[in-house]
Amino acid sequence: MDGMSAQAQEVRRNYKRQYRIRNREKINFQQRMWRKKNPDKVKEYQAQYWERKAGKAGNIRASWKDYGITQERVDELMEIVRSGKYETLARQAAHMADEKAAEHILLSVKKNLSYDRLEYHDRLGRCPLGRTDFYGAKRLFFHYLDCALRGEETKIKGELGK
Repeated sequence: MDGMSAQAQEVRRNYKRQYRIRNREKINFQQRMWRKKNPDKVKEYQAQYWERKAGKAGNIRASWKDYGITQERVDELMEIVRSGKYETLARQAAHMADEKAAEHILLSVKKNLSYDRLEYHDRLGRCPLGRTDFYGAKRLFFHYLDCALRGEETKIKGELGK
C-alpha cells in the first residue's frame, strides 16, 4: 500500500477511522447530496456491485479463505475421499466443480498427484484446464464436498442457481 511500512499503514487507518467518527454527520450529508444529484451513477454503481458479487460466487479462482475452509478441514476431506466412504458424493462434487476435469480432480485427490503429473494422464488424457484453473476447480470441489458432508445441499444448489 503506497510503499509504507505496516506501522505507518496502521497509523493512517486509525487516523482515517477517527476522522470519520468526528465528521460522521458532515460525511453522511455530503454523500446524501451526491446521491441526490447523481441517481444514474448510483444505479450504475449498484449494478456493478451486484455483478462483482455474482462473479465472486462463481469465481473458480477463489481462495480457501473465500470458501471458509481451513487446512485441517482440507486434510480431513482428503482422507474421506481416499477412504472411498462417500465415493458417490465425491464424484458429484467433482462434476459440479468442473464437468470436464472431474476425473482429473478425483485422481489428484485420491493419489495426491500434482497438476504436473496429471496434465497428461495415460488413462484420462490431457487435463482440460490450465494449472491455475485446475487448482481453483479443486478448491471448489472441496467446498462442494464440505457443504454436502455438512448437510448443506441447499447452499450448493443456491450457488449453482438451481
